[in-house]
Amino acid sequence: MKSEEKSKDVEPNESVGSIWVLVDQSKGYLTFASKEMLQDASEAGRHQGIKVHAVLIGGEVENETWAEQVGSYGADLLIRVDLAGINHLTAEASAYVLDKLSIKYPKPYLMLIGGTIEGQEIAARLAIRWKTAYAHDCVSFSIKSNGIVEAIRSTHGEKLETIVSLTQRPAIVSFKPNSAGVGPKNEDCKAGETTFTIDLTGSRFDQNVLRTIPADPALVDIGETDFILACGHGVVDKEGFEILQELAVRLGASVAGTRRANDEGWIGIERRVGLTGKTVAPQIYMAVGISGAREHVVGMDDSKIIIAINKEPKAEIFRLAHKGFIGDSKEIMSSLLKKLKVADAS
Repeated sequence: MKSEEKSKDVEPNESVGSIWVLVDQSKGYLTFASKEMLQDASEAGRHQGIKVHAVLIGGEVENETWAEQVGSYGADLLIRVDLAGINHLTAEASAYVLDKLSIKYPKPYLMLIGGTIEGQEIAARLAIRWKTAYAHDCVSFSIKSNGIVEAIRSTHGEKLETIVSLTQRPAIVSFKPNSAGVGPKNEDCKAGETTFTIDLTGSRFDQNVLRTIPADPALVDIGETDFILACGHGVVDKEGFEILQELAVRLGASVAGTRRANDEGWIGIERRVGLTGKTVAPQIYMAVGISGAREHVVGMDDSKIIIAINKEPKAEIFRLAHKGFIGDSKEIMSSLLKKLKVADAS
């Protein structure tokens, strides 16, 4: 039997510092990894009296809902960094901006950065600038009663866990996306807000963006994509899956699916969504032939818009769906595909 002792909230301790979370956005909404980090940071900081500051660099900063978005996932303060003199933000420039931010505001107790390829580079560059410790690709973290930050890394093909103790301040941790999941948000919480403007005109960086190339939806990690077309057992057979693949290409969506779809060999395990797969939160999640079993739903119920196609009117997936279509999945997909082809030809 496992006993669990609940920690009490502690009054804010301004002398300790704060937890900074470098948040990212896609088309005006926080990424799933950003939500994960904010909630975990809020939980860790709450027991030590440490406040959470969400840092948003550049992007669509005109969005007036940022304070509400970060606040609903645990941030006490939103620091919006408005940039001038740079067209494309690089990892090098991001680390430079965070370093400058730490001059304007006190350095954080702990800095959290999403463990994407770019995020890990930002974290490494920042650790060099701050001359401090950095733990990369971590799946969880905590702040102990003695003040030490402990981060856990999965190693050896996720067969072992390594505990990293960070005694230097600020501690920097890159957080592996989809490691913790996202709990319910608090709609009533709104973060405070401040803006820091930095002009990078004349700043010389070794990294420069020559051009941007749209990512291939078929290759993008499903945890990072905005549009997922997911298949379940109701797709029926290989022919149905091939129709779904063609539809995904037309829609610019990434293909994913259920455990049953993985068992059928239609998708690889890296594209499986649910309790035994990945947790995703795209802007659009189109579920085709998916019943809506809990084992799958827990991995996608935070999606912004859910569209369901199923022949069973009482399928559980319709309880979640914002839009539903009842009917044979092959027929509906074929009809939609035909209309898209006509639209593309006109």
